[in-house]
Amino acid sequence: MITGIETTRAEVLDIFAVAPGIFELTLLAPHAAEQARPGQFLMVKPNSQNQPFLGRPMGIFDVDKEKGSVTILFEVHGGGTRLLSEVKKGDKLPLLAPLGNGFPLAEAGRRALVIGGGIGVAPLYPLLLELKARGVYTEILLGAQTAERLLALDRLCKLDMAISIFTDDGSMGTKGYITTGLDKLIEEARIDIVYCCGPTPLMRGVAKICREAGVECQVSLEERMGCGFGICVGCVVDHRAADGTISKKRVCYDGPVFEGKEVFWRD
Repeated sequence: MITGIETTRAEVLDIFAVAPGIFELTLLAPHAAEQARPGQFLMVKPNSQNQPFLGRPMGIFDVDKEKGSVTILFEVHGGGTRLLSEVKKGDKLPLLAPLGNGFPLAEAGRRALVIGGGIGVAPLYPLLLELKARGVYTEILLGAQTAERLLALDRLCKLDMAISIFTDDGSMGTKGYITTGLDKLIEEARIDIVYCCGPTPLMRGVAKICREAGVECQVSLEERMGCGFGICVGCVVDHRAADGTISKKRVCYDGPVFEGKEVFWRD
């Protein structure tokens, strides 16, 4: 076992659909619940005797230290996540957690903007709780394809933070993309730091706007992973150093959170 990371079999406490093809899964994992920081992730996989599935990386969505539980949101994309969506209460799943580096946390007096696209809201919710506890002024931009795919809206509304909603089809909030008018919002709200997680085009666009505005931007990347802790080198991305040189960074070990201007974004 790597220091700070626990390999265990976690009991399924609850699982249910929150939107078509998207599930909320809660696991009994006291070590992860105690140690996890906002922005970290876990690796979990379904029990399968027929196919040797690797663990799936999932951002930690919620933590209950008293119950010793952690919650994730995941979308069914293939065989592994389909099997994961079919688990039952009481099942025990292989779990590796907590993994990766979390978000650098703003201090009181700074002004933060948190941007979540689709299921990218998952690792941002623990961050929002921490920012609130620290007294950091925070605004939220939440986007999705349609209203029914806006996730965690009930939890976000309870945070008493300004929330702006965007949907591609206009079924809720503003019709269009989060990045529209983002530069003006950053300037008018005097934002010091932006946090973002969602589809790559969204994070790329937000990172570009923040770079041009001279504002710090922390993005949480998602890549296919094998091990989850840096050994297999299967989740590398191109990273741009201050001098402009490009190197390889492992999303699982060096991230998943990076400064947006340091990511070498590809079209």
